[in-house]
Amino acid sequence: MRIALDKFLKEIESLSPGFLIKIKNLYPLDFNIEIDALSKFSISLNNDSQDFNFIEHPNPNFSLQLNIFTALNALKNKQIPTKSISGDVESAVILLAALANIDIDLELLVYKYFGDIPALMLRKIMSNQPHQEESPLQQSEVNRILRSFRDISIRLDRLEHVLIN
Repeated sequence: MRIALDKFLKEIESLSPGFLIKIKNLYPLDFNIEIDALSKFSISLNNDSQDFNFIEHPNPNFSLQLNIFTALNALKNKQIPTKSISGDVESAVILLAALANIDIDLELLVYKYFGDIPALMLRKIMSNQPHQEESPLQQSEVNRILRSFRDISIRLDRLEHVLIN
């Protein structure tokens, strides 16, 4: 099974101009990603199509072998150990550097394409600020805003239910 990444990459390009120019110099690019508990998957990028595949590519330019902690660290700190890269390391470093320099709201993109639960999980993973004690005034303001969001969410759910039925 494959998922087209064309729309996703155009969205990244609109949020971070120049990204596609950096990676198009590497085309055609096929690489595998292996994360411990997940099955191997691959990404194929060329001028005609950009695809995410749920099978590994037989002839990749490079492969990334990550354990879950390395993958989470890569998301949070934008760093992947070189020992995790096999194959054409130069192409991998150029692609990963281009990805690391993207200045976008990843949480918003995940929310837009994958929903609120994965976005909340990503927020939890990527939050690196220590929890500071907030004043009671700040806490009450936060609670008021959260209550307002919950009310809006409930109203939207009810409206959606009425419109569907």
